[in-house]
Amino acid sequence: MTELFSFKTIEEAEAKLDSLGGYKDPAEVVPLKGASAHEVAVGPVHAGVIEPGHFRFQCMGEDVYNLQIFLGYQHRGVEEAIVNAAGNIARQIALAETCAGDTSAAAAIAFAELMERAFPSRFRSPDIEALRLRNILLELERIANHTGDLGALAGDVAFLQTASFCGRIRGEYLNMTALFCGNRFGRNAIVPGGVRVEATPEKYGEIEAWIGRVKPELDRALKLMFHEHSVCDRFDGTGRVPKDVAESIGLVGVARRASVEFNGDVMARALVRRIEINEAHMKIAKLIRGEAPASETPRFDGLKPDGFTVAVSTSAAWRGPLVHAALFSPDAKMVRYRIVDPSAHNWPGLAWALRGEQISNFPICNKSFNLSYCGTDR
Repeated sequence: MTELFSFKTIEEAEAKLDSLGGYKDPAEVVPLKGASAHEVAVGPVHAGVIEPGHFRFQCMGEDVYNLQIFLGYQHRGVEEAIVNAAGNIARQIALAETCAGDTSAAAAIAFAELMERAFPSRFRSPDIEALRLRNILLELERIANHTGDLGALAGDVAFLQTASFCGRIRGEYLNMTALFCGNRFGRNAIVPGGVRVEATPEKYGEIEAWIGRVKPELDRALKLMFHEHSVCDRFDGTGRVPKDVAESIGLVGVARRASVEFNGDVMARALVRRIEINEAHMKIAKLIRGEAPASETPRFDGLKPDGFTVAVSTSAAWRGPLVHAALFSPDAKMVRYRIVDPSAHNWPGLAWALRGEQISNFPICNKSFNLSYCGTDR
């Protein structure tokens, strides 16, 4: 979904960009008082390739009374680089795709739709085949990431059967993505106006047969975990974010659905991932059979020549709604670009989920959200 907003002044247009929201770093740390009160610091440097982020737990014994999350240790200037690359669509797409690597397809779709709506005379509306491939790549990305997260949750409670199966099966879906575009993360496939790769009936048939082999294995691996009493004991009631809290702090995507439709705990967020995996498989099946999408995307009039225009595009990414927005001057020059990852809305939910929990439950609470440190980079 893409919308265009017109403004007479650049100040009004920039205010619209700033209103899109995002995580605000905590201003200060208020320590607990008492002989058994203490703080536990995690990060900002983490093992492996994780981006920097700092967690500060305020504890009384083993119980967490408050968690403060500090982001923004690393600024890569992605948004500014997209503006500076104006006119070089290939470069801009590459930057958008790599802002958060696990959300490459959703980011490319958001950027492409934004440019299609802003410049309808330059970029044609994508045809049915292009829309079909875009949606398949988006759903494969969703399945791969949810599968990886469920496997990681299993690993965090030492249930290695599901952890090992999901690690391998996630690779299967990444390889399905590579079959279409040569890249396991779906990069270099989506461009304004359509796609740059061809999806043949033979490829669709291979994907359908591939999913037919892999999906039953995934179902069995997940059934093992969800039917294991020791796993359920760790997940049930842990890290709960009630519905009213989720709505008041503005959770989105998986986290919001878990609180609105279910109990809002680790189990709920795991169940939502399992449900979305099944929904994604059903959507892919319909797309392969040509049952969706049914029509072309709507066209817009493009930029207004008598003022500043803000184009806002929302893509249904696997964590939740991914927002890309651009500010254009009256002469159609890109002035600013803004990316709001769903993680920007959900970090306060993780902090809430830890209240009253024992600190040993942090790994499964954290993984049940699995938020991006780098999806928003101002």
